[in-house]
Amino acid sequence: MKKLIENLPGNFVGKRAVLVITKDKSKYEIEEEREELLSLARTLGIKIVEIFYINLPLINPATYIGKGKLFEIKNFVQKNNISIFIFEKDLSPVQQRNIEEILNIKVIDRTELILYIFGEHAKSKEGKIQVELAQLTYLLPRLTGHGIALSRLGGGLGTRGPGEMKLEVYRRRIKDRIHNLKEKIKEIERHRELLRKSRELFPSVSLLGYTNVGKSCLLNALSASNLYVANKLFATLDPATRAVYLGDDKICLVSDTVGLMKDIPHHLIEAFKSTLEEVKYSNLILCVYDISKSNLEKQKNTIIDVLKILEIEEKPIVNVYNKIDLLSKEELEILKQRNQEGIFISAKTKQGIEELKKTLKEILYGSKVILTK
Repeated sequence: MKKLIENLPGNFVGKRAVLVITKDKSKYEIEEEREELLSLARTLGIKIVEIFYINLPLINPATYIGKGKLFEIKNFVQKNNISIFIFEKDLSPVQQRNIEEILNIKVIDRTELILYIFGEHAKSKEGKIQVELAQLTYLLPRLTGHGIALSRLGGGLGTRGPGEMKLEVYRRRIKDRIHNLKEKIKEIERHRELLRKSRELFPSVSLLGYTNVGKSCLLNALSASNLYVANKLFATLDPATRAVYLGDDKICLVSDTVGLMKDIPHHLIEAFKSTLEEVKYSNLILCVYDISKSNLEKQKNTIIDVLKILEIEEKPIVNVYNKIDLLSKEELEILKQRNQEGIFISAKTKQGIEELKKTLKEILYGSKVILTK
């Protein structure tokens, strides 16, 4: 079976889109949601032409938002050469199909937007397997027999149109592929277990944090390696482990992990569970935050949620506040007073890296005790 998505993000570069956000949250949360979705769209090269903010007292089971508002959007779409409708919420397969039929353009919900980015950024065999599993799990309930739905994720399955294959055949092929991918992930987990045993000579540390907080840049700064770094969401999907020299002949192993995001559906986390399992077996977790962003509490709550899903809330952690080079001295002092338990660094300029290494050495090899948060 062919890969489900083949270079899909290139199909989106330069495409014009409208973004729809519901006003069912505070003004601050709406602004956060807007910036996050704009960043996701930019990562795929999509140009957001207009943002529609919608009051939604009741969810329409057929189209999520009211048809009156949809026809207003349709009028804008037709006049402005719009080819993509992006919705901030996750849509049911029926809602997605109905909106597409009304607007006659591609409709992408939040999860699908993230999946396209995953499809672009997965490079290793392991990363591609995990991405494909997430994509197929999303696609399966959306096989409806409608042309748009069948080609939703690019037709990588070898689709030739709804008349040439029965839906049952598609479903069976996808279910078989999902089963095979899960078996491959079990093999990956067994391989990881062997790797972990071979590395038991050194203590291990995992980096955990929101997407684009600078985890890969931090791993480069700690280890003098050259991992890919980009100012994009989910730039790193493939796991990486590097040896870090802490001084005094002391070494630890530090592993990067896939970036997190608020309200990522559990099936996406499940697909990447074999990667996130590294966190479970590490001696210490470095929770990395972008201190220059105003959404610090959201970053923290997202990490807490993932720790709960992985059932490792009691694991020792150190909070690392990155990107202090983007703050003024006054801003930095205020934030240090508010977050006195953490270490403040700039992975880009390497400010605070030696202090972080010293802390790691004291925790992993010395007598310093770290409480769980």
